[in-house]
Amino acid sequence: MGKETKETKETGRRSWGWMALVVLALGIGGWYGYTRWQAAQLERQALAAFRQGELLRGQNRLEEAAASYQQAVDLKPGYSQAWSNLGVVSAAREQYREAATYFEQALVLDPGLFDARIGLAISKGSLGEFPEAEANYQKAIALRPDFAEIYYNLGFLYQQQGLYEAALAQYEKAVQLKPDFVPALANLGQVHDLRHNPGEAVAVYQRVLAISPREGPVYLRLGNSYMDMADYGAAKTAYQQAVELGVQSGRLFHDLGVISQQEGNLEVAKNYYRRAIQLDTTYAETFYRLGSVMDKLGEGMQAAALYFHTLRLDPDHASAYYNLAQLYLKQGRQEEGRQIMSIFQQLKEYERERKDKAATMASNPRDPQAAYALGMVHLKYKRYQKARDLFEQALKLSPDFAPARDRLAELEGLKPASAAPAAPN
Repeated sequence: MGKETKETKETGRRSWGWMALVVLALGIGGWYGYTRWQAAQLERQALAAFRQGELLRGQNRLEEAAASYQQAVDLKPGYSQAWSNLGVVSAAREQYREAATYFEQALVLDPGLFDARIGLAISKGSLGEFPEAEANYQKAIALRPDFAEIYYNLGFLYQQQGLYEAALAQYEKAVQLKPDFVPALANLGQVHDLRHNPGEAVAVYQRVLAISPREGPVYLRLGNSYMDMADYGAAKTAYQQAVELGVQSGRLFHDLGVISQQEGNLEVAKNYYRRAIQLDTTYAETFYRLGSVMDKLGEGMQAAALYFHTLRLDPDHASAYYNLAQLYLKQGRQEEGRQIMSIFQQLKEYERERKDKAATMASNPRDPQAAYALGMVHLKYKRYQKARDLFEQALKLSPDFAPARDRLAELEGLKPASAAPAAPN
């Protein structure tokens, strides 16, 4: 075999070089094509899992829906809508902390995802994290300023905090965008009631009933407003309409009892109060009212038993102490009557101080000092649980509010016990 020339060797090296480049190019091209195919497969599988989640959620099979959405994000971690829907399912199961985490992940991936923004706002509100909820509702409004339901939700958030002026503005905006928005109108009326404007509430409720005349709960609220106005005839008519529409409410029958008592129909009032108690065994005022009727009917023993039951439900019910004291004095039980009257006097002083501070707090619901001051009244009169709640509220409003933290530390060593002195047997 002849010798290879220098030129032949160079040619061979160049040929192998080109062949290596061709093989490398084919390898890269094949790998790239495979990767694209694999990504497309994962995309299809993630979409299928997401659609399965939607189907299951529509059937209210929430746990299974959550598993499908989780599969979708496992296959495609950047699937923002699947993360958001995981949040929706968790919120529907009242797992708000978990829901908030999912919504936040969705918003990291897509800050403009409206569903996730609303879901996060609702979750934060349900967790009592009101500033975060408010901020997210405002961001949702920026995304969809003409969506009436956002203003409704924000109004309810403010209503929960006692910020009634702010709540009114939001409900009015919701109704402006959607004039037949019955829930927003109903809540608008309720806020007027909470602001002690029953006349304005009545006007709003009548507007609701003009749109939807078979809203039994609205007739109930309408009756409440008329009661606040002492328009007992109109209240009675509204309550009767509510009953005809299927409303069964302890408050409704309690108020019908009050109206009958005002009219002097004691037997009718007695029956209404008993019906109210069947529906709600926790409302102390009904037991007190029934006791007062039995007292007037000459049934002293039954009246006394009802007053004592009132005090078991509400140890601060001053009127029950007063009536019980008067009953005992009439029966010649002077010492017991005087003891109970003394308790009544203490309660009147407590109630006077409480009302004064509560009015200040109602005017300044975001002021931690106002919550703290009301808490101090409860602490003074040994209402430890009520004091604790208000000191915690002050710290929510201002985490650095040291006096509230100090009082909470003091309360740790005290029993969460009750308020009023025990009634005599």
